[in-house]
Amino acid sequence: MKTYLLITAFLISISIKAQQESKDTIYFKYDNKYIKTYVEIPKHLYIKDASGTSSGNFYFTKIRNINGPKSKAKVICLKKFIRSSIFYNKSKLPKLNDYNLYEELNKFVIIFVKKTNGSKEYILVESSFEIE
Repeated sequence: MKTYLLITAFLISISIKAQQESKDTIYFKYDNKYIKTYVEIPKHLYIKDASGTSSGNFYFTKIRNINGPKSKAKVICLKKFIRSSIFYNKSKLPKLNDYNLYEELNKFVIIFVKKTNGSKEYILVESSFEIE
């Protein structure tokens, strides 16, 4: 009986993993003028448009450096992407809806493409949100 239950549990877990959707990947240009880092928390990458209010703040968390894509992936300007999104409204304060941006970008695998000394560095990040 125990063997039957273990096999059933194993098959159910495989079935659940097979049904999970794979995420699309977005490549953003790493812009030192738009992305801020702090010595105290070097793995947090803040964008200049983030609200930083008591209602929450959006940022990226660096996971690790990875190898580059096998195909020619299109690299998007992060600043243009955010400012043209439905989450940004320059006539409101705060201008960026941090939480909704976090929820949307959490659906994707995000990679920053950073040019250093003529070579490209690929940084895997994830969207993050915190209320202080």
